[in-house]
Amino acid sequence: MDMEHAPRHTLWDMTWTELDAAAHDIDLVLVPVGSTVQHGPNSVFSSDAVRANEFALKIAERLYPRVLVAPVMPFGIAHHHMSFPGTISLSPETFTNVLFEVVESLAEHGFDRFLFVNAHPGNEAALDLLLGRLRNKLDLSPAWVSISALASDDAQAGGRGEASEHAGQNEISQLLYLAPWTVRTGALATNELLEQEYPFTSPEGPIHVAYTFDELTTNGVIGDARAASAELGERIVTTALDRVCTFVKVFFDGDAF
Repeated sequence: MDMEHAPRHTLWDMTWTELDAAAHDIDLVLVPVGSTVQHGPNSVFSSDAVRANEFALKIAERLYPRVLVAPVMPFGIAHHHMSFPGTISLSPETFTNVLFEVVESLAEHGFDRFLFVNAHPGNEAALDLLLGRLRNKLDLSPAWVSISALASDDAQAGGRGEASEHAGQNEISQLLYLAPWTVRTGALATNELLEQEYPFTSPEGPIHVAYTFDELTTNGVIGDARAASAELGERIVTTALDRVCTFVKVFFDGDAF
């Protein structure tokens, strides 16, 4: 076992015999969910997937040996970012089908509690639909969580919240703490926003329209990453970790934890 980190169960790092031996201790499977999407000049395409995975690993360490981390889903629903080269987007149907079959496979091996750890807001509506499908078709009680939304009070203290930010202070701060190799610290930029065409519209509402990111910002950024810091990132992540672990202990049969 690699002793550079606290003990944790991660599917990709185990053999089937190791998993079989540990399975009686595992009460919850985490499925990190991200995207392969532009983050302006501020961070790399893997930012969402890496952030989701690193946060899930911290949950697994905190709740060891009761948690297993499944392989990260690196693709999400990102059609609104497709005007920026390199972005990869799935249809909502493909996205939900892949995740449904991941859970269906693991459920066949005896696991019945699942938490999707999401780091890409574009996935949220589809995740809501997926939860209902998993409950109705497989008789499971899954849940999904947004990292930044869990610590919105700490995130707001640093600037804009996740719903109104992309590759800005809060997201880049989390990456500086969780995965500093993803951040281009020498190129951090603020947003270059365009004037909104319609009144009372924005990605978080109250009126929603179909938009693409190049209609909102010329450089792919919403928010100001120049004020990002690992210290703010640690505060956001620690608060989110405390809260998700509290939720897990109640929602997924607290006596097991």
